[in-house]
Amino acid sequence: MGSNDRTSVAPAIKEHYVGFYAERNPEKVYPVEFVVRTLLGTYPHLKLDRSAFRGARILDLGFGDGRNMPLLHDLGFEIYGVEISDDICRLTQRRMELLGVPARLETGNNSHLPFIDEMFDFILACHACYYVSPRETFANNLQEMARVLRPAGRLIFSLAKTDTYILKDAVALGNGHYRITADPYGLRNGSVFRAFASRQEIVDELGVAFHDFALGLCENDFYGTYEKVWIGTCLKKS
Repeated sequence: MGSNDRTSVAPAIKEHYVGFYAERNPEKVYPVEFVVRTLLGTYPHLKLDRSAFRGARILDLGFGDGRNMPLLHDLGFEIYGVEISDDICRLTQRRMELLGVPARLETGNNSHLPFIDEMFDFILACHACYYVSPRETFANNLQEMARVLRPAGRLIFSLAKTDTYILKDAVALGNGHYRITADPYGLRNGSVFRAFASRQEIVDELGVAFHDFALGLCENDFYGTYEKVWIGTCLKKS
């Protein structure tokens, strides 16, 4: 799977997402539940220092329609974002301007982030960081996230579980990588995901660059769509 082409994204996948966000193009957006719970909740295994949010630089990785950005703005973050096309960036930039949410949005992908080393205090990877570019592996994504995060910076993430709906009939490529073949929404067919079967597998893989893990699991039945997603947060090793 290795490659030197670190900016590549399957053209069909990019086109599908550009079309999806252009057609959807909502006036208002609403944050993802696990992001709200992680940033605002207090749980037995998670107690974040919210005083660290104000003025901190956060990278919203794979921000889509920007649904989490108004919340990030309300919490005082300085917002940056990366998406796979100029068109998606333009749509979301305009939406954030209308909502009064300042954000710097750039085109890139999980393995090629257009920012300098150790630029961010936080990375939010909401349903995003497990997409793997052609001829690469999840290790490329992990290395790049660690590069732009400062020492002791915090990664907040979600990861696909191996028995989630999107992986039905997926082609196993080895080392936890799968090619999607039966996306009921028609967006992700042909894309490659890194999925995880257990908490320990997450710690083993991410542990090369991160530590101090807090992990959870969301299992949702959305009217017949069985979504199973690991959620978590960890700190970059110093």
